[in-house]
Parts: sequence; C-alpha cells; structure tokens
Amino acid sequence: MSIVKLNKVTFYGLAKQRDEVLDGLQRLGCLHLIDLPGRSGQQPVDHCDRNLVQAAIQYLQSCPIQNPHQQTEYTAGLDCLGLARIAIANRDRRDALSDEHDDLQQAIAALEPWGNFHLPPPVEIRGLQLWFYVIPHRDVEVLNSSPYVWQVINQDQQNSFVVVLHPNEPDLPWTALEFDGRPLEELRRRLREVKEELEVHHWDRVFMTRWLTLMQRDLANADDDIARLEAITRMFEDQELFALQAWAPKSALNALQSFSQKHGLAMMVAEPATDEQPPTLLKNPEVVAGAEDVVKFYITPSYRAWDPTWIMYASFTFFFAMIMSDAAYGLILGIGLLLVWRRMNTEKLRSLRYLLLALVIGTIVYGVLAGSYFGVTPQWLERFQLKFQGQPLVANKDVMMILSLLIGVLHLALANLITAWRNRGRSVALSSVGWALALVGGLTFGLFAQGSHLVPAALGNWWQATPETFQPQLKQVGLASLIGGLVLVFLFSSTRPLFSSKPADWGLRLIDGFLGLTNVSKAFGDTLSYLRLFALGLASAQLAMTFNNLANGVMGVPGLGFLLALLILIIGHGVNILLGIMSGVVHGLRLNCIEFFNWSLTDEGYPFQAFSKKAG
Repeated sequence: MSIVKLNKVTFYGLAKQRDEVLDGLQRLGCLHLIDLPGRSGQQPVDHCDRNLVQAAIQYLQSCPIQNPHQQTEYTAGLDCLGLARIAIANRDRRDALSDEHDDLQQAIAALEPWGNFHLPPPVEIRGLQLWFYVIPHRDVEVLNSSPYVWQVINQDQQNSFVVVLHPNEPDLPWTALEFDGRPLEELRRRLREVKEELEVHHWDRVFMTRWLTLMQRDLANADDDIARLEAITRMFEDQELFALQAWAPKSALNALQSFSQKHGLAMMVAEPATDEQPPTLLKNPEVVAGAEDVVKFYITPSYRAWDPTWIMYASFTFFFAMIMSDAAYGLILGIGLLLVWRRMNTEKLRSLRYLLLALVIGTIVYGVLAGSYFGVTPQWLERFQLKFQGQPLVANKDVMMILSLLIGVLHLALANLITAWRNRGRSVALSSVGWALALVGGLTFGLFAQGSHLVPAALGNWWQATPETFQPQLKQVGLASLIGGLVLVFLFSSTRPLFSSKPADWGLRLIDGFLGLTNVSKAFGDTLSYLRLFALGLASAQLAMTFNNLANGVMGVPGLGFLLALLILIIGHGVNILLGIMSGVVHGLRLNCIEFFNWSLTDEGYPFQAFSKKAG
C-alpha cells in the first residue's frame, strides 16, 4: 500500500522540437502536467466536436441491436464528425417522435369514449362552445336542474360522458376536459406514421453501429490531439525556446532522462517543496486495486497522507461477510461471479472482480463459522460451527454485541494509531495515541464494570473458570487507560508550540484541549455505529429462518403445497440476498469511509492525471 513518490521535472528545448517532444512524452505516459507562470496563453481548446462524437458513440453503443459488420474505413464523403452529426440528428428526431408517440396515445385514449368527430367552426354554432365532462352516473341528475343544454354521448360502468353547449364554461362542480383538437381518425393515422418513422430511425441507428470501431478510434485520436493542444496552453513558449513542467514518478526518471538525451533537451529534477501539494498516484497489486477504486470514489488521499487500500480491502470484506452471515448466500454470489468472470477482463474490471472474489470467499467462510446455510445448519456441517454456551455464533446476541463493539474499537484505535505514526516527532501524535487508549480502555471498563452482564453471559463456563480477581483487575486497567488517554487528548490536541514563552499560547493550548475532549461524544457514537454489523447480520439470519418457516407452513396445503413452498423460498431468499448485498455495500463502506476515515484520513488531495495516449 503506497502513494507513489513524485519529483518535479522541467524540460527545456527548442521551439521547433515542441510537437515532436510532446508526442514522445505523451507516448511515455508518466507525466502530470503543471501550469507554468507566463505560459503561452493560447485560447482554451474547444471540446464541442469531441463532445459531439462522444455523445454519438454513446448513443450508438446503447442501441439494443448491434451491426456485426464493422467497417475498416469510411466510405466516400463520410468522416467521423459527419457520422456523429447524422447519429445525433437521428437521436434528436427519435426522441421527438417518441414524445409525440406518447402524446398521441394519451390523446387517443382520451378521445375514444367520445367517438370520431370534428368540432364545428364557431360561426356555425353562433358563438357557442362544446364543453366535455366525465360525470359519475349518480351525479348526472344534477344537470336536470341546471339551465344548460346537455347531452350524454357515451357511458361506461362508472361514468357518463356528457357534452354541454354554452358560450362560456358552465358553472358545474366538474372540470371540463381539453382535447387535442384533431379528430380521432386523424390522430390514429398520425400515430401509424410516427410508428413507421420510429422504425425507420431504429434501423438507421442499427446500420450506423457498423461505424462504431472507426469512431472510437477517431475519438481516441481526438482525445490525444486535445491533450497535446491543452499541454501547449500549460507550457511556456517563445519564438526560440519552450519549457514544460510536470510531476513524474521517481521510477520513471531514468526513462525521462534517456528521452531528454535522445532529443537534446535540458531536464531539471526537484523534490516537492514543503508548501507544494503534488497529485496523488496510488499503486497497489491488481488483487487489491478494486479497493483502491473504492477509496478514490470517496476521497483521494493527499500526497503526504497514507494509502488505506489494504485496510479498506480487508475490513470491507469482513464487514460485508458479517452482514450477509450465510455460506449458501456466498456460494450463490460466487456462482454469479463465475458466470461474468471472463467478461470482466478490462483493466478496471479485473481489479473489481478480485475484490468481488474476496467478498464471496469472506461471506462463505464467515457463513460456515456462523453455521448458516439458507438459515439452517445441516447436521454434518455443525462441526465447523463456532458456538458459545452451546449457541451458534449468530444466535448468541451477547457475543455478537461484544464482537461488534470490539471490532469497532479496534478499527477506530487502528485509525488513531496510524494518525499518530504519521505525526511522529510532533506532540500532537500523543493526542491520537490518547484516543486509541481511551477507546480500548472505555470498552474494557464498560464490559467489566460492576453489574455488566455481557461478558459472563457470553462466555459462560469460560468466565466462571477465571480467577475472581480477574474482573476487577480488567476494570481497573480499563479505567486507567480511559483516563490516561483523555489526559493525553487534553494536553496534546493543540498544534501550537509546546514550550512557548507566551502565556497566550498556553491559554490557547488549554482551549484546544477542551475542544479536543468534545470529540468524546463522536468517539462514543462512532463505536456504537459498529453495532450495525450485529443488527444487520442478525436481521439477515432471522429473515432466512422466517422464510423457511413460512415455506414449511404451506407444505401441508394439498396439491400446491410443494410449489408454494418452493416459490416462498426462492422469492424470500432472493429478496434477503439483495437486501444483504445492499446493506453490506452501503454499511460496509460507511464504516470505512466515514467512521474510519474521519479519524485517520482527513487531508484530501487530487488525482494524478497522466499525459498519455489513448489511441493504440
């Protein structure tokens, strides 16, 4: 787990070499460009054409039917941009037709009860207007006492369709309907025309997908051209010389020096200054790189922070497994992963599939220890089950509560110890050590305090076999750790000088100490937040058993009992698996990205963006 160390490199060369050097550096693909003071000041690159091509490619890629015959070259009179414009025109026209299609269907449905008619011109009915109402049968008699001329046109089981003739909108307790204005036969004819035109545009779109390979190639080339043009706007240049500055991994310096010598460039290398904030480039093995993507989705660690990928990988897997709590569910997830394994063969998806594999393995292993297989435990598998006082792990609520709290305390204590290590050599590091001691001490004191029943109830005979002085000793150790930790927090939360001759600094340090202690409620709340592992795991197990009981209850139904039971099991456990996946992902990430990161990873950086080629 590492954040790649970077150097600032600056290249100097002749202006006539600029394009050749940029092309070569782009092929190397190891630089994150920096804006130079006094840079060329050219106009920003126009992305309109590129965005148009990208939108066209996305439109064609989403076509449900793909043309299997991919073109290797454009036909006469066509190019990438021209095809993009045709595709976008097809998309816009198709969207407009789809909207019109929906409007026509609604208009036809509204008119059908009234029949096919033409509204008479106002001249023919001498200023009168037709007002249309849908009135419940029981309310039609209201019209008998009204001064209006009216007629029932149609009826269904509930309503009467009534036309009222009057110059102005009648004063009736119903809202008059508004129609499209075109006759029903004209609307139906137009609907047929729209459907035919939509089909034509659909097959035109299918035909255009034969250009996708060429358009994607040209888009990659366009991206490379745009990247070079943007690089020019970030470099310094005059009539004879140019200068280009970038961040580069230390491992790439030899290649960059060879490139500079080959092209006759001057190259300067410098370490990042203390006031500079380089970009963050994470480098992890492919097996855990999926967790790296999860970390970057929430936060990009700053360059001088640390890489939490391995801890995220391990803890997220464990949390997900605790929430699923069923080996059979893990096996089903494994079968699903096996079915899509070969399709996940791109660089990004390969790292994701290894993370998914870890989740599957973790779920199966934890499910075996919990002894849950679709909510039941086969007798021949009981020997692999963890039990406390004769109860399975997930059924012993006291053990699960202690386990969840212990996991939370250790997770948060680890976060604080990492922060202390990063601040080593500074007095503020002792504050993080204090929080770690306070968390562990607080849990120990709470579990072994007088009157606490969790540990004895959970451990049973194991607890009874311990020496009588063991519980008071642990209680005292916990209390001492809690108080000592909070004293360290109070004394060393401030970043102000420790040995200052100014009385004001000492007063401010005391204020900072009191403010640091206000995080006690945060520490308490974050620790209790890990109880969700117990609650969600218990809920998953209970739901599984509930569906099993429901299925068992309908087995006695004559004839359909077996089918009903099978249907309940499939739907019930399917829903439980989906709920488990959602809970495992959401809450597993939450405990890492919110509770854990809040104590250990507060400095956000920005990602390393390589100046590299996309086209092969």
